[in-house]
Amino acid sequence: MKSLYLTAPILLMLIVGCQVTQTKQASFEHSASPAAIHEKSTFTYNPTGKEQFVFHKKADSLQKYGYDKFCPDTKSFSCYENRLSYPTYVGMKGYFDTVVPAKTDYSGYEFYPVVLENGEKYYFVSNNKHGGKYGSSSPIISLKQYMEVVSFKPEPLVAGSNIQIISNEVNYGSKSYELSNGKTVSDKTIKLIREVASRFGNNPKIAELLLDMRINKDEVDYRFFVSPSGDILRSTAQLYIGFNDKSVWLRFKVKYYGDDWLFVDSYKVAADDYRWQSPKINFERDNSSGSVWEWSDSSATDKDIEVANALASATKSIIRFNGNQYYSDENLAEDQKEGIKNILALYSLMKGS
Repeated sequence: MKSLYLTAPILLMLIVGCQVTQTKQASFEHSASPAAIHEKSTFTYNPTGKEQFVFHKKADSLQKYGYDKFCPDTKSFSCYENRLSYPTYVGMKGYFDTVVPAKTDYSGYEFYPVVLENGEKYYFVSNNKHGGKYGSSSPIISLKQYMEVVSFKPEPLVAGSNIQIISNEVNYGSKSYELSNGKTVSDKTIKLIREVASRFGNNPKIAELLLDMRINKDEVDYRFFVSPSGDILRSTAQLYIGFNDKSVWLRFKVKYYGDDWLFVDSYKVAADDYRWQSPKINFERDNSSGSVWEWSDSSATDKDIEVANALASATKSIIRFNGNQYYSDENLAEDQKEGIKNILALYSLMKGS
């Protein structure tokens, strides 16, 4: 009987210990298997009537940082510790649960409650200064934009052009296009090129030349100015085109850019054997960040066109900017020469149309 009395407590301890061990194991397995929990959940992604978005792809060098701006609450707009894994979330959809953002004490920031395709809920932090929900620093794009990207089919720059738009992309709120000639251009540029080309009979040669131009549109007076692209922080002599719905015109601009004022009042051109000295001209002046620029901008005369042609055709093209005490000799770069030729070709096509 004594041995029986000693064995019973031991047996009881073994049974209880086994139960405790089983309970701990079950608890551990439960917390370590969130995927299994999600599979058993009753969540249904229902974006009906709501504004949807997509986690957009990032450049390879940025993927390691994941996605930010998805915060668990409205206490701080800097929730970097809550970055979402790039491989897990790229391409995932979500929707804004409300049109109006939640209340917050952070001026300039809006906290939108969002629901993701996997059932997770966050506050998406938007900054109006950077373009709002789909601005320049946003990790998401609208579902509409996403569908435009994935459903895009190659198309010509304009009808009849040999240059094709082969793909499009949205990065940090801006859409761009890759062309068959290797160039990448913005959505705004494509729209401007097509608008200008339509003004001149959709001539494909005009559209193709415009790819190497800078186009500025005056919305108020409906005027366009087309100039060669390239670095503007340098001395130059260039032709550029202006037009509206009634006429097309050509202008000639000569600009000195440097560190010190010259107070330019004339200039001389040396283009191989060609020489020409301008009369006295009123130059405008401005400066910023330690640099100065002085320029003359006027309607192009026959002599201006002759000078521009000489500069564009010469092997060595020099402009001497004459000041009240000093002068500066500036060489015209090859891309600047090419810009003059392209503007003249474009102007001829526009006048012909």
